Amino acid sequence: MMDSLLEYRNCPNCGGDDFDVLFNSNMKDCDFRETVDTVYMLPGSKYGRHVKCRRCHLIYVNPIEKVSKINQDYSEMESTDANIIRESRLRATKSQVQLIKKYESGTSLLDIGCGEGFFLLNASEVGYTAKGIEVSQDAVAYAQKELGLDVDMGHFGESQLPENYFDVVTLWQVLEHVPYPLMILKEAHRILKPGGLAAIATPNIGGVPARVLGKRWWNIRRVHINQFTTETLKGIIKNAGFKKVSSVSYWECISLSMLFIPILKYLRVYEPLKAIFYPSSILGKVMDKIRFIYPAKVDNCIMLGFK
Repeated sequence: MMDSLLEYRNCPNCGGDDFDVLFNSNMKDCDFRETVDTVYMLPGSKYGRHVKCRRCHLIYVNPIEKVSKINQDYSEMESTDANIIRESRLRATKSQVQLIKKYESGTSLLDIGCGEGFFLLNASEVGYTAKGIEVSQDAVAYAQKELGLDVDMGHFGESQLPENYFDVVTLWQVLEHVPYPLMILKEAHRILKPGGLAAIATPNIGGVPARVLGKRWWNIRRVHINQFTTETLKGIIKNAGFKKVSSVSYWECISLSMLFIPILKYLRVYEPLKAIFYPSSILGKVMDKIRFIYPAKVDNCIMLGFK
């Protein structure tokens, strides 16, 4: 049964088929019928078999769930945490916008996998003509109705956007989710103007938290099917045709609510206590104001590349 739910892939960077198994999957047939795991900052309960390419050293899940199933899951994913993460994400994405402004003076920007649109909102407010594309129907509705943003629903690889069109393309926490990240990066390269900037961030499996926690690291989870280090992310970006690729950072932000509520969800006690801790409650407002600021590179790879 399980074999019919999976598909094999070669290394999504170099195309090689020679790898070492780092650890095996713990998923069973019944797990594939469940919705995807979205509990932040806690270890995922399920994950696929992680392998490491012997040629380019990229760590990736192989085999993966069928691409059609992955796409369906993301399309149906609900934005249940949007109001919980909103203020912290707005603060962190403001730092991302400031990073972009240092390196690119153009105004047209596309955010791929824009989620609920918090980065787009900050980009729009500093003068970018900002557009997003997102596969989650729920996230698109939030971005359009709550934030008034220009966001299309769909898969970026199928969007048929014009060549040499955007000054900036961003992929914040996207490449770890997609079956064929090199294809996505090549398409991003195609739609950028000559000299245009791409900003890419992913979790860093070579970072201190990942090395300390191992399989208990919060980014080892079912939805993350590619795991990058600074070196392998730089390699795949160069492989897609980008030049002057460099490692940078911005300031990440997480509130006490974002830390505490996932624990309640993990323990399955959040629903009866929801009214007490939700952002609109008195306690929720206090917890949302207590925020921790830290360099994103502690747990992420962040790269800039130019066409």
